[in-house]
Amino acid sequence: MIKPSYLTPRLNRYNTWVSNINWSKTYSSKARIAIHIVMWLCLSMLYLGTYNRFDKNLSWLLATKDLTSVMIIFYSLSYYVLPKLLFKGKIISTLLFAAVAYIIYGSLTYLATYIINNFYVPSERLQTYAQRILDHGFAGVLSWWGVKFYILDFLYTIAPPVALKLMKSIVDQSNKRIVLERDNLNLEINFLKAQINPHFLFNTLNNIYRMVNKQDPNTADMVLHLSDLMRYTLYESNVDKIPLDREAQFIKDYLELERIRYGEEVSITTDMAEDFGKIKIVPLILFPFIENAFKHGADATVENSWIEISVKLLGNDLHFEVNNSVSPHIGSKSNFGGVGMVNVKKRLTIHYADKYNLSIKQENGAYKVKLQLTLN
Repeated sequence: MIKPSYLTPRLNRYNTWVSNINWSKTYSSKARIAIHIVMWLCLSMLYLGTYNRFDKNLSWLLATKDLTSVMIIFYSLSYYVLPKLLFKGKIISTLLFAAVAYIIYGSLTYLATYIINNFYVPSERLQTYAQRILDHGFAGVLSWWGVKFYILDFLYTIAPPVALKLMKSIVDQSNKRIVLERDNLNLEINFLKAQINPHFLFNTLNNIYRMVNKQDPNTADMVLHLSDLMRYTLYESNVDKIPLDREAQFIKDYLELERIRYGEEVSITTDMAEDFGKIKIVPLILFPFIENAFKHGADATVENSWIEISVKLLGNDLHFEVNNSVSPHIGSKSNFGGVGMVNVKKRLTIHYADKYNLSIKQENGAYKVKLQLTLN
């Protein structure tokens, strides 16, 4: 049973995380409300400044008309049209909304001019403007004359807030897509690592089982090496990057384990640098090639088996080579590695993209792997 004291730090971190999330949501809600208020105040000043040219006494009525129509259109666009229509590819429905938005604007404009004409004494310029609209009647909003008359004012009125909302929505959609791609990438990486670790454990336990049956005196040393290796694969390798020195030490421990297992039956030679500095690498990215060399080399070759491993660092470029003997009974087109090689190639593509060069060949009775990897 896990002790409560072990869980306490994790629970504290979790509670802190939840608190931060809740605070963040509260803060963003308040900030969003403040931004909307500022936006509408700025638009009010813009509309008032525009309509002051018509009539300084009645500019407030025309500005109120514009604000009302724009608010209806803006919030309909924000909470329904963009998320449920436009971003789901419903173009015709979106165009229908644009037509409805125009009708709303035109109708409110006609209503405002009717009120001005019947209840106020407007300036001469505003009177001319209002009379022109009233002469065509309410149906004029839907006529070709109405479209030509209203469209520029309509676009001028709604453009500022709608443009801001569209830009924000596009950025939000892009961020969601990036987060989704990142999450899918992390899931794939974790899946591939989960395939690698159990595969290694399964093979090693089989080796120990054979040694126990043979009462091999090296069994205890092999179990000790396995313990160190599993500590690395289970606890230390669950990070994005790990010091290359630690990955190299893991490889050395594994090779010591294999030397105990094979004894003098297999020649294992290595050429590894002693110090790789602060360079880091993705955990377990090299190991499948080495494991593959033993599986299809030492295990499949009857005699004179050999394995050569080289790990060198030139600047930020890692040069990794694994050569192993191949049984003469294995054809030159054999598919070495199977799922393990497919997975490690996927991991290389995921983590290093165009920063690696991998060559795998079978020639002259040997299987040769060369990997050049640019590390940061």
